Amino acid sequence: ATINHEAKVDWLELNTRGTHLLFRDKKRQLHLYNLAKQERTTMLHYCSYVQWVPQSDVVVAQNRGNLCVWYSIDNPDKVTVFPIKGEVEDIERSKGRTEVVVDEGINTVSYQLDESLIDFGTAVDEKDYERAVDILEPLELTPETEALWQQLSTLALADAQLPIAERCYAALGDVGKAKFLRKVNKAALAHAQALEAQGLPPSESCVVQAKLEMLHKRFKSAEMVLLENGHVDDAISMYKDMQQWDSAVMVADQTKHQEAEGLRRQHNQWLMETGQEEQAGVVKERDGDHMGAISLYLKGGLPGKAASV
Repeated sequence: ATINHEAKVDWLELNTRGTHLLFRDKKRQLHLYNLAKQERTTMLHYCSYVQWVPQSDVVVAQNRGNLCVWYSIDNPDKVTVFPIKGEVEDIERSKGRTEVVVDEGINTVSYQLDESLIDFGTAVDEKDYERAVDILEPLELTPETEALWQQLSTLALADAQLPIAERCYAALGDVGKAKFLRKVNKAALAHAQALEAQGLPPSESCVVQAKLEMLHKRFKSAEMVLLENGHVDDAISMYKDMQQWDSAVMVADQTKHQEAEGLRRQHNQWLMETGQEEQAGVVKERDGDHMGAISLYLKGGLPGKAASV
């Protein structure tokens, strides 16, 4: 990667996984560069000290009278701040403890970091998502732990660890996504036996793949997955559930579905019930029912549009 930066850099270091680069310039500005996303974030101004916590993705830095700790490097806006009266000298890790050593002139003071949050990073690095959940579950939901739950949910979805992702969204209080993933997990279990016979994990089910596309709001991709595997009714139901009736009717027409006309009637009824006479008129006009369109435009108080049909 090539990073354009105007000021001279006086310190830089990669994390142990080689995914993020920290660097500080002569203006004492601390920056983070995400190598995968090719994105740079300014994390801190007036930075006099910065260091990765050894064997972790945790960052410790000093900004004047503040000791700043980032437990989730993927969420640089989530930072834990301790007021201090001296200068950070070192980070020490031994016997299950991590401490930041601060020289206050007369005394040397140590600030203990949260070992659970540091261990979480190790568990994630090893893709031990069960252990990562076990680390987070006893902890209170704070901005720091919330960021870690979000990080874990993203990683779990990317690695098709769907039960883990469901637990993450439940912990975050995202009821909608947690319920949706529960349905996905049930679908995965329903197809598990047939897929295992082929040597495939349950997450490879086309229904599961389609539902994951829906979760990411990639509905056209979900439609393609379902239609390619003959799940026409599921594709139509997906659009009906979202009240995207135009798309449901389009799928029915493309596949010559026997319920295409019934869907048109349901669509028209829904538009009328929700007071969308103009849109109902557009549908009628598109289908060649000009008299029906004129009637609906007039009912909707659009005589000009009725006259143009």
